[in-house]
Amino acid sequence: MADLRLESDQDLSLVAHLEEFSARITLVLLILIIGTVVLAQHADTMLVRWLDVLAPCTSCMVVFEPGAWIGLRWTSAIVCAGVLTLPLIVHQAVSFASPALLPGERRRLTLGLTCAATIGVGIGVASGGFAAPYVYANAMQTVDSAGLVLALDAVALVQLTLALMWITALLGAASGAALGAGLLGRLDRERVVAWRWRISLPLVLLIVGSTWATTNELRWPLAVMCAVVLEVPLLPWRRREPQTLPAVLDHEGRRRRVMVVDCANQGAPIPHAEFSNRMYRYSTSKRLGDHQRARTGLIERIQNGAATDVVLLGCPEESLPARFVEAVASTGAGLHYMDHHESGDRNPSIADQDLTKQLDQYVTDMLGQ
Repeated sequence: MADLRLESDQDLSLVAHLEEFSARITLVLLILIIGTVVLAQHADTMLVRWLDVLAPCTSCMVVFEPGAWIGLRWTSAIVCAGVLTLPLIVHQAVSFASPALLPGERRRLTLGLTCAATIGVGIGVASGGFAAPYVYANAMQTVDSAGLVLALDAVALVQLTLALMWITALLGAASGAALGAGLLGRLDRERVVAWRWRISLPLVLLIVGSTWATTNELRWPLAVMCAVVLEVPLLPWRRREPQTLPAVLDHEGRRRRVMVVDCANQGAPIPHAEFSNRMYRYSTSKRLGDHQRARTGLIERIQNGAATDVVLLGCPEESLPARFVEAVASTGAGLHYMDHHESGDRNPSIADQDLTKQLDQYVTDMLGQ
């Protein structure tokens, strides 16, 4: 929900956001430049050792253009510096986005970026250190069996390997993120469609565009292969129904999702089991009026369940901050207050049959059924 507002939100101008973003980007670029300059001093040694691993033969390497080798040195230094800067990039991304995220979203973003970066780097290194030499060795055997003479350009060989590492790293990171999101329950039928448009399609375009000069005639088969690889992790969840609150129809035929929250402001015992029936979902939120963390957690539950109506038990309106009421309204849900005196019990509990009946009647009247 783009319009979601939290109690902790601060009103900052667009200029302030751009200044913060620029400061974080500047820090990342500064570290990247310093790392590139330092690693460029050792790039020749790293490339020669890597070529010893990549080259399928010792006599088939041809003389290459010195200018191309210089460009390759700097490219390799930038790639290595970028990999070493990834932890800082993840930290800066999470820090910049955190003020606008709910606690659960912040944890998922941190975990997702960390795991995606780790998986991507691991797969990229494995591709360049093991998969590429294996493929080149097999290709050399095929050439020898055909009686042909192979001449390899060292720069082209390294560039092709870097492109392979780049492609596999992006595909591995995106596939790992998709699997993780699905296992955490964040993917369903609707979100899979959004994932295809927001993640898979831009990633395919990025891969094709960034390897345009290297892949030559293979670029379009590569695009199809990448699309298939990115689609595979989404298959288990493409027909999964959204995990929302139970929906009921009101007297006007509108779909409503009702959440009943026992505030327990007076320190009453809180049931451990979550109760739900066909009309609403019951949950608890201890001392909602006193703790901002509890109110933020409730906002997250409202958002995750796509609630349209929230009934607060034992929480008078005056006990809640106005910014919390605004935050609930920004989710699209309406707040309703059922005073604990209405239930006939000072500290209402869903286990009480009388309260359950009165609560059912309250929700029924609210829906106009």
